Amino acid sequence: MKMRLKRKTGIVLTCLPFIFLSQHSSAQEQTQQEPIEGGGLAVVAKVSTLGPGIELDYSFNENWNLRLQGNGYTYSDTFEEDDIDYNGEIELSTYGMLVDWRPFGGVFRVSGGAYINDNELRGSAISAGSETFEIGDLEYRGSSSDPLTLDTAIVLGDETAGYLGFGWGQSYEDGFMFSLEIGVLFSGEPDVQLEVAGTAEVVGYPGYQFDVNGDSPEAMEFQANVDQEVASLQEDISDFEVYPVIALGIGYRF
Repeated sequence: MKMRLKRKTGIVLTCLPFIFLSQHSSAQEQTQQEPIEGGGLAVVAKVSTLGPGIELDYSFNENWNLRLQGNGYTYSDTFEEDDIDYNGEIELSTYGMLVDWRPFGGVFRVSGGAYINDNELRGSAISAGSETFEIGDLEYRGSSSDPLTLDTAIVLGDETAGYLGFGWGQSYEDGFMFSLEIGVLFSGEPDVQLEVAGTAEVVGYPGYQFDVNGDSPEAMEFQANVDQEVASLQEDISDFEVYPVIALGIGYRF
């Protein structure tokens, strides 16, 4: 009896590892077969260097997403260009379509796409007699009855701009989602526009005033100096052909 008991015990102990491995393998197969609930549409609120925005995020699977977003913000401030102080606004407005690729099926993603780009800076400077503007090689002041006005617009790039970036954040699973994104908007070279109006006189030659849009010799010289001012502004900002993008987002996938 003792020999039989030992033999049976040995057989059971020998089979235990195989029984454990079989059960562990079966549990793994059941886990792998359980589908991850996710995909579909998400709504995301974002704060970024493009301004606050809203994004619709559609997840096809664990590797691919499509995003549609709109961003906008207006900020008023005083800025200086070539010793002239402008009261202006920075108007940010972009609408984009982006595709996300998650090469590892996790939180890391690489993104590319395109934006409709309406970002611009607008400003105005007014001289009613006390303020002086250095335009070209001369200084001018306006008239109290017909102030000299400079209206500038700097269009921050082309109407259509490409985008490339990378980021992290939950994507496929249902529920709340958070994201961080870093990228660049290939906006193109900014374009400077400057319009003038009013009456002016050259500092140092008081008493002789002229219409800045007229055809007098002084007006023609003034207009040439304005062209020189525009060219100087254009040169100062010509290297800003990309716009940095940093974005934080919080949303919910349904």
